[in-house]
Amino acid sequence: MMHSSIPSAITIKLALEGGGAHGAFTWGVLDRLLELPGLRIEAISATSSGAMNAAALAQGWQQNGAAGAREALDTFWLKLSRQNAMADWWLAAAGMFDPGLWRKAPSAPLTSNPLRRLVEESFDIDLLRDGPIRLHLAATRVRDGALALFDNARLSHDALLASACLPQWFGAVEIDGEAYWDGGFAGNPVLEPLLGSGADDLLCVLLQPLQRSELPDTARDIAELAAQMSFTNAFKRELRDLARTRQRIGPHLVVSAEVKRLKRLRLHVITPSEGLTLREGHSAVDTRLPQLQALRDLGREAADSWWTAHGGDVGRRESFSLANWLNCVS
Repeated sequence: MMHSSIPSAITIKLALEGGGAHGAFTWGVLDRLLELPGLRIEAISATSSGAMNAAALAQGWQQNGAAGAREALDTFWLKLSRQNAMADWWLAAAGMFDPGLWRKAPSAPLTSNPLRRLVEESFDIDLLRDGPIRLHLAATRVRDGALALFDNARLSHDALLASACLPQWFGAVEIDGEAYWDGGFAGNPVLEPLLGSGADDLLCVLLQPLQRSELPDTARDIAELAAQMSFTNAFKRELRDLARTRQRIGPHLVVSAEVKRLKRLRLHVITPSEGLTLREGHSAVDTRLPQLQALRDLGREAADSWWTAHGGDVGRRESFSLANWLNCVS
């Protein structure tokens, strides 16, 4: 279903949250958005599985526009389902074994990254470096917990693996003498690199709602929510900072080009209608094809609903009010 008053050409930036197999939800969102005529994606900031989605989209776009991007996303997730790398470590992720003991074993599975072969076979780094879509992929520097952003010029297979390196499953990824873990610890996703020049419409694709109405009451649900919160807090802090900066700007005369861009920013957000949780049957480590396809379909539905409601806002006004959100969480 199409909105009654939509722009003929759409230029947006994307911020893609990471979350293991839940990233298949984002696959579905992107698949639906890429069907929109006149869509142009200028830049993407992404973390973990969001970084994989970003790389697949950018590479496919470089090869054959929106159709190529959709095909590349399909191909990546199909390959992942065949490898099922995340599900292979289900027992470790569930806490049934101590990953530290696994690393000490002579043939410890965590000494090698089962995603490496998939990433190296799927992504042409030279193509991505030269592509028209600017990429900003987040990782966390282990030494001090600092955020590291890998742009097109610094992109590598190791950078992609670092962005998705959950230490419970995989050993740290070393790049230029520094060890890195999953970007979700430092920013998931990171908005700052998208706030500069270029398009004013920024669409955030999240894998969990920004607010919850139910209190978890089992040990498993509490542990799952705690893990999700640890991976969304940096993003929420960035939203708060953005909202408070906007409040301080007020209606006064604006001189700074940076402040002008911040005032022009039109923020949009797509989230699942409810949390993607194990209780609902959506495990973040289950990469079997039926599970991924179910998440993809949820993503397509969410994108279609958002576009029906807010397609007319793109290029005109923000559909996610930072001020209202700040009032709700303050």
